[in-house]
This record gives sequence, structure tokens and C-alpha cells, in this order.
Amino acid sequence: MKLKEYLVPVVQSDDVPPEILVALRSTDIERVKKAWKNANNPHYLIRTLTVSGEAELIGKPSTVRFANRGGATYYVLKYPSGNIYLDVRMVSDELAEFIQTELLRVVVRRQGSTLYAVSVEPLIATPKEERGKELVEVFEADGINLWEIPVIGYGYISPSTKSFFNSNAPDEILNRISRLVVLRFMSTIRVRGAPVHVIELTTPNTGKTTFAVRNIYLLNWGYINETPSFSRLIMDARNGSLGIVFRSNGVFIDEIDKYAKEMKDVISAFLSGMSHGIWKRAKGDRDTPNIKRFIPIYLAGNRVNKSLSKQNTRTYIQNILSMSLPSSEVEALIDRVAITITNTEPINASDYVSKYVISDSYLRGFVTYISKLATKNYKDLGLFSGRMREHANNVYAICTTLNLSTNCEEFAKSVETGWEI
Repeated sequence: MKLKEYLVPVVQSDDVPPEILVALRSTDIERVKKAWKNANNPHYLIRTLTVSGEAELIGKPSTVRFANRGGATYYVLKYPSGNIYLDVRMVSDELAEFIQTELLRVVVRRQGSTLYAVSVEPLIATPKEERGKELVEVFEADGINLWEIPVIGYGYISPSTKSFFNSNAPDEILNRISRLVVLRFMSTIRVRGAPVHVIELTTPNTGKTTFAVRNIYLLNWGYINETPSFSRLIMDARNGSLGIVFRSNGVFIDEIDKYAKEMKDVISAFLSGMSHGIWKRAKGDRDTPNIKRFIPIYLAGNRVNKSLSKQNTRTYIQNILSMSLPSSEVEALIDRVAITITNTEPINASDYVSKYVISDSYLRGFVTYISKLATKNYKDLGLFSGRMREHANNVYAICTTLNLSTNCEEFAKSVETGWEI
């Protein structure tokens, strides 16, 4: 199998998230660790600056805003270790966009108590469609199904790779995990430019957070595991810094089972954002940029209330959310979601990890390539009406592209009921 040529080991470290080491696989590990600690530990950064005079940081700033200082205009990049001032005159048009959205390497020096950037460069390369096409051709030649690529890519053993990873796991459980991962993966695909929104309520240890965190560095997704406020989600009215929907290519909101009732203030923002790409703060608040952002929204949490288990997945999720939010708004939210997922029998996904993932550059290219093919495979099936009709068409296009089913039209009909894994 040529599979091994495309795999990267998942290296656990006390200092750096494994996803960072995967994303920067060609970079010196010790250098990455130091730069990550400089970005996230203020004490470590001060020591580095004191000893060396300058320090290298790696990370994505949590916020980016403008400030005037000494007659000059600066970007202010906020990191856990401190604010970094970057002279606007150092920034090209292309870099200006990367500063808002990408993982950065920043070299800083200290003047008094202020940190100034000496250089900045983005670390995430533009997706290359040809790498995704190469991945497809090589894996198909090895007898690996197209739909197994995301399963392998996110670090799980698939049915066709059992022997490669020396696993004796039952096919039944591997197929369940595979279907779950592929349904999640659909949220990364755009059909004719349109995102696929997902809501998942599953038992613990199904890999929800693992999927979310991998996407932070793989696809520049935002991750929220607390109540999504207007300032965090859209814009901080105090300083004008853009929120996560303007700085990410997708947003994963975790643990909604814990704080769904606290989302009632921002639910209107989700409705207009998910359907029309328009993200606004509360009425009468400071205006947000007039920028359309069609990005996937993934809402996830743990399954609760087993007494509702006889209902289909979409109805179950709608009823669970209606316990915390106004029913009319939940109905509107669910209407915008193509894929709903739950399970009744536990899936201990961590028992079936391979400890390898497909390298980011190839998996990123795969997403781009599959999105292009899915757009070509789009077909109006004439099923349902309204948004549900478009959901079925998009799911059909992805299913056909990934060869996920022998009857993708039947598979697409499941948007009406959802998927129980």
C-alpha cells in the first residue's frame, strides 16, 4: 500500500497540541514547541526576550484590531502571552487577509513594555486541488474506497485498512465509526459554494471534539465550547475586532447540551448567517461589516433524555433544543440544517484510532477537489420542498462523489429524518 506515504503520526506532547505538529510536519519540532510556548505562556516569552532579544511565536491571534501609537497605525494581535503591535505599513494586501484568518509565525522584539512584530508570515498553505486528486487516484489504486479517505484522514481505522494497522476490530463497529466520520466530513464540503450545516447529539467519546480541533488547523475552523456571545461570534463593539464568523472558514460550537438556553440572545444571528451569510449584532448595536460569509455551522453536544429515543433523529434533536429555546426559533434553526446525527448505542471511538492522520496539505486538497466534483454531481432530485429540497440535493451530490452508497437518492432522503449511527 502507498497509504503510508501520505500518513503523519499523531505525536502527543505536553507543550504543543498534536494538531499543530501535524500541520507543521516539515518544521523542527523543538523550534515549534518553543514558538508555541512563546505565544501561549507570558513568562516563557519574557524569558526568551530577555535572553535572546527577540522571540518567535506560532499561533492564531484570538482577536485582531487596530490602534494608533506614536502617529502610526498598528494591527494589535492578541495572544495569551500578550498583545503584539504590527505596523500596518509592513503588511501587504494578501498578508492583511491572512492576519485575520490564518496560523501565523511572528518574530517580536520588546520596546519598554510593548511587543512589536519584526516579521509575520502565514503558515497554512493555499489548498491545492491536484493533491486531492492525487490522493484519490493513489488510494483507489490501493483498493481503498473514496469514502474511507476522510475516515483515515481524521485518524481512524477503516474497514479496508484493518490489516495495514494490524487491527482485529469488528467490521460492524468500523462501519459505524466510518459513517459517523463521513457525515461529519460532509460539513467541510461545499456544493456550488453552499455550506452544509450539521447538528449532532451523540454519546461521549464519539470523537466530536477531536474532529473540531483538527479542523482548526486543517481548514481554519473556529471552535467555541462556551455560550457564543455576539462579541465572540460576530464583532466586539468595544474595539471593532471581528468575530469568529469573519475570521474562520467554519464554526464548530461544542457542548450545546450544557448551555443551549443561553443561546437565545444570539439565535437570530445564526438564522440569518446560516441561510443568507449575513451576520449582524443585536438591533441598535454597532454595525458589523457588510461582508457575506457562507460558512458551515456545526452544533454538537452529548445525547441526553433517552426517553425520546423512539423519535427519529431530526425530531429528537428539535425536541431537545425546544426544551431550552423558543420552539419557533428551534424550528427555523433545524430548517437550515442538512444533517442531524445521534446514536443510542455508545461508540468508543478512541478504541479505534490509528495514531496516524493524512497530512494536512493532502487532506485539505481532498476537500477542495471533492467540493469541485460534488458541484458537478449536483442534481435536483425533486424531493421535498423549501430548504429540505436543497439539503437533499447537496447530500446526494456528496454521496455520489464519495461513492458512499449504491443508492444515493435513497441516502439523500434521510435528510428528512436524520441519521442514527
